[in-house]
Amino acid sequence: MQSIPVFIPKWALWQDHAAQPTLMTQQSGNTPIGIDTKDLARDIAPVWRRRLDLFGRASAEVLSQILVGLPENQLRNTRVIFASRHGNIERTLKLLGQIARAEIPSPADFSMSVHNALVGVASINWAITQSHSAISAGNDSFIAALTEALAQLTDDRQSPVAIVYVDLPLPDIYARNDPADMTGTAFAMLMQTDESVATNTGFTFEPCPVSPADATETTETFARTHACMMARFLKVEKENAPSTCLLAGRSFAWNVLRNE
Repeated sequence: MQSIPVFIPKWALWQDHAAQPTLMTQQSGNTPIGIDTKDLARDIAPVWRRRLDLFGRASAEVLSQILVGLPENQLRNTRVIFASRHGNIERTLKLLGQIARAEIPSPADFSMSVHNALVGVASINWAITQSHSAISAGNDSFIAALTEALAQLTDDRQSPVAIVYVDLPLPDIYARNDPADMTGTAFAMLMQTDESVATNTGFTFEPCPVSPADATETTETFARTHACMMARFLKVEKENAPSTCLLAGRSFAWNVLRNE
């Protein structure tokens, strides 16, 4: 697989810190700004926003940060790739509990528990007519979404691609599968190859296969870690920035190079 040049004009990172959730974008001067949970996803129409819980609102918030302000034709032609380790597992557990108690499952919870629910809402909200994808690949979920996005950009260089990654801490019954420092994280970035509508935010993605024998189970190969590493790499001013960022999963990796 060849190296792939890409422009990333917009990105956003939400983190659910214990003291105060924060939102960081290039519009915020690359500085985390406190944001109350009730203020998330204000750009989603109320009829859809009221159906979203924290999982959906955090996802919608970072997605809106990279979509709002785009020209209408570019917005409609943006492909969306959604990624999460487990999706909205809180809703899934709620449904399983209702079934176990022989109750009628909530139609709203069922419709919003499917893995592509958020991108379906986004497509309706912003009248996006392009395709969307939903990915779940465990700890490699962010790597898999990035691979899908780059493959789509290689296949069609005209339409931009928006990646949305989100994960919240697992419920208590599954909490042992999370790292000790797990916090809610949502990240989105807009990727495009059309230089005429991009800024000078240019990067090159180099594919790096990883041998299973070299794969580790450390938090460095965790999906949330990959998303935060990408955000940190994007936020640093070019003059003071590291030139590369290696996002290594269990079976594949991308080395991101900052173009001069």
